[in-house]
Amino acid sequence: MEQATIAFSEKPQTMEKVLNDEDAKKWEMAMHEEYDSLVVNNTWSLVPLPTGRKPISCKWVFKIKHGVHGEVECYKAKLVARGFTQTFGVDYNETFAPVAKFVSIRCILALAAIKDMEIHQMDVKTAFLNGDLEEEIYMEQPEGFTQEGEHLVCKFHKSLYGLKQSLRAWNQKLDAFLKSIKFVRSDVNFSVYVTQVGDVKFFIVVYVDDLILVCNNKDKLLQVKEELS
Repeated sequence: MEQATIAFSEKPQTMEKVLNDEDAKKWEMAMHEEYDSLVVNNTWSLVPLPTGRKPISCKWVFKIKHGVHGEVECYKAKLVARGFTQTFGVDYNETFAPVAKFVSIRCILALAAIKDMEIHQMDVKTAFLNGDLEEEIYMEQPEGFTQEGEHLVCKFHKSLYGLKQSLRAWNQKLDAFLKSIKFVRSDVNFSVYVTQVGDVKFFIVVYVDDLILVCNNKDKLLQVKEELS
């Protein structure tokens, strides 16, 4: 049986090409949807650039999502910060974030199979947009959405794709939440979380924005999934 796949193909590389594309209106709608979602998420606020600071730049990335039969499903526009223009010690410091070791994943899945435990997987959508930033970061306004009048820049409150610390900020946010619902992080693998109440045993393995949930009680597993949502 032929396996169906969903594919993305890149389209225009620059704003100029987007505006001259035959599907310009669809691209513009995709950009507005992305921009509006960032505003609703309180990703940044517009402020005057402080003296002595230099804003990082950003760019739009455009893609077309195709369905299982090759048909066009939607037009996607993603705003990405140019993290390579950040300055160490000024707008970023630590960038490290732990990732689960495959040996840990195999061990927990083996344990789940032996003990006949429930195994669920969760994929966190727009995970990097949920991270809270510790540093002061300023970015130029996105092309096509520059406000008139006084020169303003975007001061970040939350993370954005492309920032050097975006993965770390997301991991710290998730770590704080899991600890708040009584999970304990493993001392030997910082991407494995465990909790046990009575006979109920629960493991969560974190791999960037993918979560593997293993529990011997389905009701408890569904409860934690709802809390994570």
